[in-house]
Amino acid sequence: MIAISRSYALAFLTPALAVTSCLIQKPAPEPATPVVAAPTAQDLRPAAEAAHRRVGTALMSGRLDDPRVRTLVARNFDSLTPENEMKWETIEPAPGKFSYAGGDKLVAFAAANGIRMRGHTLVWHSQLAAWAKKLPPAELRAAMLRHVREVAGRYRGKVAAWDVVNEAIADGPSGELRSDSPFTALGPTFIDEAFRAAHEADPEAQLFYNDYEIEGEGSAKSEAAFALCKRLVDAGVPIMGVGMQMHVDPRHWPSADSIRRNMERYAGLGLRIEITEMDVPVGEIPGNIDEKLQRQREIAHDIVAACVAVDRCAAITFWGLTDRDSWLEDPHWGQLRGRGPHRALLFDGSYRPKPIVLGVLDAFAGR
Repeated sequence: MIAISRSYALAFLTPALAVTSCLIQKPAPEPATPVVAAPTAQDLRPAAEAAHRRVGTALMSGRLDDPRVRTLVARNFDSLTPENEMKWETIEPAPGKFSYAGGDKLVAFAAANGIRMRGHTLVWHSQLAAWAKKLPPAELRAAMLRHVREVAGRYRGKVAAWDVVNEAIADGPSGELRSDSPFTALGPTFIDEAFRAAHEADPEAQLFYNDYEIEGEGSAKSEAAFALCKRLVDAGVPIMGVGMQMHVDPRHWPSADSIRRNMERYAGLGLRIEITEMDVPVGEIPGNIDEKLQRQREIAHDIVAACVAVDRCAAITFWGLTDRDSWLEDPHWGQLRGRGPHRALLFDGSYRPKPIVLGVLDAFAGR
């Protein structure tokens, strides 16, 4: 769930703003300036399959009430992530009281359409139920373990992969655990415990650590994330992969080569890599709308190509379906990326593919 202040280049963004990229707002109105759709005869799903990769989107279950959404998702994606409906505040709003309706609806749709389901997320300091935030450390640890076992167990055999722990590392140069997370008071091994509990609940599920600003090499946060994952692997914790959120800020962004090299070192640990929450906003890209969309296409191509170049990079998920769904179209969050409209996703508000789709198709094809 995401966040977006790039520690190596966006130190001016506050931590409060930096933890919200996983938050999804109501669909925004279609921007007044029309976006010219990109002609394409190919859907994304078969192109990803040909490249031996998965391609995914994030969705709220209510969007499935729209037949256009159901058709677009089934044709283009073979991986699905719940935007909000498996987060703690939604799925366990009161102690021991679970609300599975939204998650179940998404899981059923995925199963009916041969789509892999990713679970998002079991342990995260944001969108945490208010009651859990008030618990003293010993009680919070017990609640965390119960929550992980209950939710992962509920979806055993139905959710193929989980973001077990999300965004545990602080922004900025410290490389420490977040000071604004109640889980930090449990000590660093709360991460180990969460992974072990998830594995006990569903031994077949792939378990991920997921974070933002860890995509390229060299920043304090990126190095801390790698050190964390290496420690977990060395300790025999059942971590199977790392999720790089990939919320792009075109003003300050690592090169595709840096992203590829970073993926390769995680692969060297035996971990799977997935791009889990990708979007590419265009508001601050110079030029007219055609130039902005062309640059968006290039950025997305290069990121997907970096994944295709690394054998253990297995999937790319875009954080939302159409531009209207993007969290960045909410002015409150859009300021993180400067001027809008950001038009950050694959399809415009009329469900038409944009030039970025052609970039992704080219990357899957090795062009």
